[in-house]
Amino acid sequence: MYPTGFKDVSPSIQISRTGALFIARATGGVLRSIDNGRHWTSVPVPDLANGDSHSVGVHGFVHIDARTDRIYYLTSMAAASCGGTSGSVVSWSDNLGATWTGRTIACDTYDWGKIVTGPAPRGNLYPSAIYFLGVGIHLVGGQRFVYRSLDGGATFQRMDRIASATTEGGIGVTASDGTIYFDYPEFTLFDPTRFQNTTYPWIPENNCRQMIAVSQDYGVTWRQQPVPGSLACGELSGAQRVAVDRAGTVYSVWVDDTDTQVHMSLSRDHARTWTAPINVMAPGTTFSLATANIVAGEAGHIAIAGLQMTVPTRPTSPPNFPGLYYGPAHAIVTQSWNATAASPRFTTVDLDSTGDLTIGDGKLGNEVNASLAVSPTGVGWAVFSRGTNGPMDPGDINAVRFFPR
Repeated sequence: MYPTGFKDVSPSIQISRTGALFIARATGGVLRSIDNGRHWTSVPVPDLANGDSHSVGVHGFVHIDARTDRIYYLTSMAAASCGGTSGSVVSWSDNLGATWTGRTIACDTYDWGKIVTGPAPRGNLYPSAIYFLGVGIHLVGGQRFVYRSLDGGATFQRMDRIASATTEGGIGVTASDGTIYFDYPEFTLFDPTRFQNTTYPWIPENNCRQMIAVSQDYGVTWRQQPVPGSLACGELSGAQRVAVDRAGTVYSVWVDDTDTQVHMSLSRDHARTWTAPINVMAPGTTFSLATANIVAGEAGHIAIAGLQMTVPTRPTSPPNFPGLYYGPAHAIVTQSWNATAASPRFTTVDLDSTGDLTIGDGKLGNEVNASLAVSPTGVGWAVFSRGTNGPMDPGDINAVRFFPR
């Protein structure tokens, strides 16, 4: 585990094909390491020509395109050209953060913007399709709007179809065949438009299900698939709960409402059907904080990271932060190299085994914590915000490296 020397909120992490590491700061820019996490520097991302800035806003997020090594950084909810309370500022760099280009997009969204990239449609001049997923204001809850760029970010077009008709969504992922996946909890309270719109009908038995939105036509149309046996109304934050390995197997993790523990299911048919959920808590732990995160590499190789407790009594959520729980909590990383087997084997590390806990007794973790990345050679990374007092309290940012077999 490598301390970065910086404090921040809800960091995400990515690794380039050359091994350069990037961690998103909540605002302002990224942290970068070019020596396998031993030393970190702050890389500010400049204001746009129109005056919109990454120095304001929330939910800073980083993504690296696997085909081009382009780095994307975005912040949400504070684009001045959108009125100051909505829109996202997106910047990208093709030289490991030395210079940046950017633009403002999606003034009709306000929260949890994410960028994912995937293969472009056949014949497209730019090798990657770029997707922005953001939450649009709706009568009840929200809608997941989809913006797409096929020209390297020069222009973004809002797609006619929304990806889901409910609120917060997780970090998306694309498969090698171009299929896009992202998760969200099916939870909107009473929304009369869901009874009128046959595209996104209200299905009562899916209430609180972990849902996976899927597009197999480059974001033009979407279908919504429930993960059977899941209950996840408490997961109203943009965590990394869906992954796809190089063989196309889809994995989903969530903290279930029934037991406040981490469960996982997988699908081999583009999220249409799912295996029965299995419990993937670390040995000796009892409950999980708000979110678990997952990343996948080669066929059957997955890593799961999160914050798990050893207390004997099931925790309760603070009234103003449903789905979050008070610590103490340990930073946990779990790997499997045969996750698709009938009886998969898991290897777990407690990063806080010495007693210096990531989340102290009576404290709250960030809304999103324990983001993950994996390199083409199978080396994995996680990032934790340690020692926080609440969901928006900056903690000590530590990067964690873990290795393949």
